[in-house]
Amino acid sequence: MRYLLDILMLMMLIFEMTFFYLPPVLHEVMGVAFLLPVCWHFALNRRYVASLGRGRWNGPRLVRLLLNILLVVSCLVTIVSGCLTSSVLFADVVPFSLRSNPSLYQLHSTAARYFLVLAGLHLGWHLPAWWQRWLHAAGITARPLPARMLLLGLGGLLGAGGIYAAQQDLLIERLQGAHIFMAPALSYSGAGYALTQVGIIIVFAEIGWLLSLWKGARLK
Repeated sequence: MRYLLDILMLMMLIFEMTFFYLPPVLHEVMGVAFLLPVCWHFALNRRYVASLGRGRWNGPRLVRLLLNILLVVSCLVTIVSGCLTSSVLFADVVPFSLRSNPSLYQLHSTAARYFLVLAGLHLGWHLPAWWQRWLHAAGITARPLPARMLLLGLGGLLGAGGIYAAQQDLLIERLQGAHIFMAPALSYSGAGYALTQVGIIIVFAEIGWLLSLWKGARLK
């Protein structure tokens, strides 16, 4: 159930990032609905929160906590700023002077990109556990060298594709808070733009995976 929930949140996030191609009301409804799986995820991982006051702290554990805090903050800022700039669901509640504020729109856009990046890092940090679960479900107990080399090559190709996707969507500029009116990726179809967001998640998931290796080395 935990893994299905993670996949659901990932799919919802990618869907939300294609807001240029969605009706505003659908984007807003999905954004608010995103709180439900997020709260469920917190409930399933309450033991992690309870464990923060116990055990020995080191670099990897601090990095993991920092990533989790930043992920939560970026998620909340994205949702709250989205509600404040709502043009449909909360249009009768939020004053026009507030929901028409361009700085608030820019905050929403920037926070959403940080949320996307941090979600990728978070996914990559837990990727080894996912991978072991998939191998166990498939009945694979050995990983011969050719298979590992093939996976390494595939990972390299996916990472290169993710870097290209980030460039096409001007991710660095967006993270810096720049006002982007048009990016090369926006000339794609809705499905094509969704794939650029998948590529961005993949490249940061690979970075998160590398961080998880640091964690494993330090905790042995």
